[in-house]
Amino acid sequence: MCLVIDTCALSGVFNPENSRHPDFVPVNSWIYKGKGKVVYGGTRYIRELERADRYLTVFVELGRINKAVKINDSAVDKQERRVSQKVNDKAFDDAHLIAILSVSRCRLICTTEKRAIPFLKDSSLYPKGVKRPKIYSRREHRDLLCDANIADCCR
Repeated sequence: MCLVIDTCALSGVFNPENSRHPDFVPVNSWIYKGKGKVVYGGTRYIRELERADRYLTVFVELGRINKAVKINDSAVDKQERRVSQKVNDKAFDDAHLIAILSVSRCRLICTTEKRAIPFLKDSSLYPKGVKRPKIYSRREHRDLLCDANIADCCR
C-alpha cells in the first residue's frame, strides 16, 4: 500500500513530539515496519518539502530503504495546472496533491488540512478512470492501511 502525505501532516507522522503524532503512529509503523510506501513528486511538493528540510532528510532515508516512490515531476506539474484551471476558489491550494494522486493512481492521502478535504473528495478533479482517494486524518482510519489500497506504482 502507498499513500501521499500532505506536507501539513509530515510532523504528525514523523515527529514523536508532535501533539498529533498518536493519530499518525499507525501510518509511521506501516511505512517503517509494514508494506507502506510514500508517494511524492512535482515541483510544488518538492519545494514544500525543501522548506520543511527536517522531513526532506526523512524522504531521502525512505528512498534509500525503498519506502518512497517518486513520481515524474513534469507529469505531476502538468496535471496540477489542469486541476488548478478547473477550480476558482481561493481556499484551494492543493492542486499538487490531486495531481500526485492522479498521476500515481495512489488511493490514499494523509492530511490534517480540513479545508482540503472537499476538494480531495471531488471526483470531477480527477481524470477519467482515477478514483478519488480515501483520506487518513486520525487513528480511527488505520483500517485504510491495507493491501487493498496498494497502487501499481508501489508494487
